Amino acid sequence: MKKVFLAFAALLTAHFTYAQSGIGIKGGVNLSNVYTDAGSFKNNINQSLDTKTGWVFGVWGRLGNRFYLQPELLASTKGGKVEFTPSGSGASPTIVDVKTTYLDVPLLVGFKPVKFIRLMAGPVASIKLREDEKLLEAIKTYSNDTDQAFEKMSYGYQLGVGIKLLGLELDLRKEGSLSDVSAIKFSNNEKFSQKLNGWQFTVGFKIL
Repeated sequence: MKKVFLAFAALLTAHFTYAQSGIGIKGGVNLSNVYTDAGSFKNNINQSLDTKTGWVFGVWGRLGNRFYLQPELLASTKGGKVEFTPSGSGASPTIVDVKTTYLDVPLLVGFKPVKFIRLMAGPVASIKLREDEKLLEAIKTYSNDTDQAFEKMSYGYQLGVGIKLLGLELDLRKEGSLSDVSAIKFSNNEKFSQKLNGWQFTVGFKIL
C-alpha cells in the first residue's frame, strides 16, 4: 500500500516538471455483476446476472498529451447477486445481494484521436477494504472452511472512452476481472470462485 501512495506522490511531483501533465478528481457509479464457478456446489449456488449499482470516487493524474499515461486512486463499491438454494427437496432459492468496497489502482494508457476525445485501456489492482459478509454467511450454510469470501487483492482491466465537455471529463469504461475476486478452497479440495464484470461512468475535472 505504501508503494502505491509513493508512486502517486511521484506523479504529483512530475506535474511541476512536465507541461502536459494534470491532476484531477472524479466520481460516479459502477454497474457490476458476478460470474460464479460453484464447483461441486453448482446445484446450490448459481450466478445471477442482475447488476448492482455502486459508487466510485477518487483522484487521477495524467502525463502526456496525445499519448498519455493515467494512474488513478479510486474508492469503489462493487458486487452483484448470487442465487442460493438450500439443501433438501422442495427448497426455494434465495438471492443474496453482495457488496464489497475496494481501493482500485488503474494504470491506463491513453490516446487522443482528436482534442476532446480520449481512448484508454490498462490493468487495475484492487485492494479489498471491506466486504459486507452476506456471501460469507451464505457459504457457511454449506461449509465452515473459510472466514472470508473475497480475496484481499485481485487484478482486472479497464477500457473505455472519455469526452471533455464544458470543462468536465466524462468517462465510460468496461471493467473485468483477470483474477478471481473470490477463490475459496474447502477441505475436500473443492473450490468456489467468482469474477466481477461491469461498467463504470464517472464525471471528473482537472484541479492542477
